Amino acid sequence: MIRLYLTLTTLLAALTGYLTDTSRRLRQDEDGLTTTEIAVVTFLLVGAAIVVMAIIYMAARNNAENIPVPDAPA
Repeated sequence: MIRLYLTLTTLLAALTGYLTDTSRRLRQDEDGLTTTEIAVVTFLLVGAAIVVMAIIYMAARNNAENIPVPDAPA
């Protein structure tokens, strides 16, 4: 699980760096983003969202499985 968190953190750091560089370039250029760059950024954001949703789902499922079942009164 820790390896997944590290991978996610690395992915988000790389994406943040890419977006920072792109925004810096946009301030200097008047051309804007190309269609390919928009598609890549969108793909990375959707992928990150899917990973985060999977982590939340796994945590919720593990918590639900660990709920103790009460004994019926005799």
